[in-house]
Amino acid sequence: MNPISEQEKREHAEPHEQAMSIPFPIFIVVAVMIVFGIFYILAGDLSTPSEYGDQRTMKDLMPKVAAKGAGGAVDGAAAYSARCVACHQANGAGLPGVFPPLAGSEWVTGKDDLIARIVLHGVQGALTVKGTVYNGAMPPFKDQLNDAEIAAVATYVRRQWGNAAPPVTSEVVAAARAATASQAAPWNGDADLAAMK
Repeated sequence: MNPISEQEKREHAEPHEQAMSIPFPIFIVVAVMIVFGIFYILAGDLSTPSEYGDQRTMKDLMPKVAAKGAGGAVDGAAAYSARCVACHQANGAGLPGVFPPLAGSEWVTGKDDLIARIVLHGVQGALTVKGTVYNGAMPPFKDQLNDAEIAAVATYVRRQWGNAAPPVTSEVVAAARAATASQAAPWNGDADLAAMK
């Protein structure tokens, strides 16, 4: 047997776990959390659908009813992004020679019922915008958007990109819809719209 050197005598014994490896205070905290979790699950209302986890009700999740006025609770920017941005672009400049600009357009900043009529029924054929003739087609939105949505998107474009026209109300859109109910096809550009300016 080798004798124990002086250096070995100065070494401490290897550490080892005692009878209880988890400190008692930590054990208590974990046990309390488990008991609380079980109580919380058992005390919860199991009839509430899981999608309501943040305590919202079905009424909270439904779209807001548009208030009277300029589009009310409808988000005109969102409606523009969903329906108009592909042609008229995010900056309202349109595509040169193809789709007319909305920025500075006399059709956008003109009469509020005129822009409502254009959005409702669309336009096809030659249309002069800021001195440039565009010969494209804009689809009608009368069957896709309600009065408040059309008011919201019209108000949005009348207040963007340097435009500073008054808002369009859903009442104006409703009146334009009623007045042009017999209009089955899109407006024929300047030929139909110039007289409405």
